[in-house]
Amino acid sequence: MESDKPGNKKTVRPAWDEFWFTMALFYSTRGTCDRLKAACILVDKNNRLVGAGYNGSLPGDAHCDEAGHMLVDGHCIRTLHAEVNAIMHSVGDLEGATAYVLGTPCIDCVKKLLTKKVKNIFFTREYDNHARGGNYIFDLAKNQGAEIRQVNINFPEVIRKKFDILEGTGGAFAAQNLKAVLTFNADENQNPDN
Repeated sequence: MESDKPGNKKTVRPAWDEFWFTMALFYSTRGTCDRLKAACILVDKNNRLVGAGYNGSLPGDAHCDEAGHMLVDGHCIRTLHAEVNAIMHSVGDLEGATAYVLGTPCIDCVKKLLTKKVKNIFFTREYDNHARGGNYIFDLAKNQGAEIRQVNINFPEVIRKKFDILEGTGGAFAAQNLKAVLTFNADENQNPDN
C-alpha cells in the first residue's frame, strides 16, 4: 500500500470574500439588463451558499437587452434585482447571513435583505443609487445592527489565482485532468436560455 507523505507545501485556497465575490461575478453573466449586470450571493453563518440571484426580467418577459429599458426616475423597472432573486430562490433561514453584491444595493433591496435578518451586505463597486436612498442605506443597516461595506476585490488577480489553483496538482486544468476537461462539450450539455 502506498501513501502520500505530507509535504511542506501549504494548501492554497481563496479567502471566503474572494470566493463568494467571484461566484457573484460569474453569476452576473446571466443578467439580462445591460445597464448593470448584477448578482447577489447569499451565504449563511457557516459560509454555505443559501441563495443566489442575478438581475433579469420575469420568466417569459422581454429582456432589457432585447426590448430596451423601462426607466422611471433613472431606474430600470423591467427587471427584478439580483438581491430579490437571491432572496426568492434562497433556502433556509437568512438570519445572520451575508450578501455578496457586485454593485451598491438600492434602498429597496437593502430593506428586503435587512427584513430577512441578513447581517452583512458587502459590495465591490459603487453604483449611483443616490436617487433611491443613497447613503441612507448605511444608516439603515447600522440601525438594524447590520453592516454594509465596500470590499475591494481585484477580479483579474483573483481569477488568475483561481486558474493557478485549477492548473496545479489535482486541479481541473492540471495535465493529468486536462483530457477530461477538454472532452466535455458544454454546448451539448448546456442551454443558455434556461
